[in-house]
Amino acid sequence: MPSKLTVKRISTSPYFKESFAKLEKDAIETKAEAEMLPFNSDLPADILITNTHTIVENISTSDYNHCKLMIHPNSGHDNFSADFVSKASFPIIIGNPIRAHAVTNFILSALLSHFSPIPRETTWSKTRKWERRLLSELNVLLIGMGHIGGLLKESLTPLVGSLSIYDPYLKNTTLDLSNIDVVIPVCSLNKKNHSFINRKFLMELNEDFLLINASRGSLVKTDDLIEVLKLRPNAYAILDVFEKEPADFNQFKDLTNIQLSSHIAGVYSNIDNETATFVASVISDFQQLKEESFKEKYKRVLLKNRLRDDFII
Repeated sequence: MPSKLTVKRISTSPYFKESFAKLEKDAIETKAEAEMLPFNSDLPADILITNTHTIVENISTSDYNHCKLMIHPNSGHDNFSADFVSKASFPIIIGNPIRAHAVTNFILSALLSHFSPIPRETTWSKTRKWERRLLSELNVLLIGMGHIGGLLKESLTPLVGSLSIYDPYLKNTTLDLSNIDVVIPVCSLNKKNHSFINRKFLMELNEDFLLINASRGSLVKTDDLIEVLKLRPNAYAILDVFEKEPADFNQFKDLTNIQLSSHIAGVYSNIDNETATFVASVISDFQQLKEESFKEKYKRVLLKNRLRDDFII
């Protein structure tokens, strides 16, 4: 009888509960029938689990050479270089589906609460007035069309006045910023889109634009955004991610037209269970499916498929 595949987590995230390690181990050992080694064990494993804190270039030679599969159950993959991914002899699976609904919920909540905050009333209002803009009056721009972009497209298309999509890697190459009310980046960070949303970009939008960024902080040039928000007091930004994290919120203290949160869009009550289930499912499929069938099933989250010359999209 063949021996079980061994699995090792080499980085974890602070938002997981104390019970997560056992939850993940139980899922892997029962659903995937693999053996979970202790966290950061010295023994090499067949399958390595990483996260955004993993410095992949520092993975030991024994771990790297022994690895048959790497699972990165995060949507951000900034810590993987194109060189590392292209040379890896094993597939690297990223966890975009785990947080897609949570981040989509955050963005929709931000959009609705900005334009249509429900008034609190303690007595009956005879005027029955509610000054607000309807979503059907808005021109919205989505930057990116991955898992979150797809969910937002389905949600917003029947609701907003117009929905534009810019994703040059999916042949959506037209970027017209004139008359745009809302900008929502939902793309990964790469070396070609650092500071993509800068002063020039922002100044081409409508004066009372809304920017919602729950994607990657470095997509937005922070100093430029602060400058434009000062120039345009009717504009507004809702930021959950920042160029440098943990972020210093004092840099925004002079602004009243901004709302900040601490990279929480993808965090939700069931994230521990969803992460453990995702990891166990990938491992189970890796064992049961033929190589080509496995790669086809996970083609949207296979990191090698995101290689474009010398960078990852």
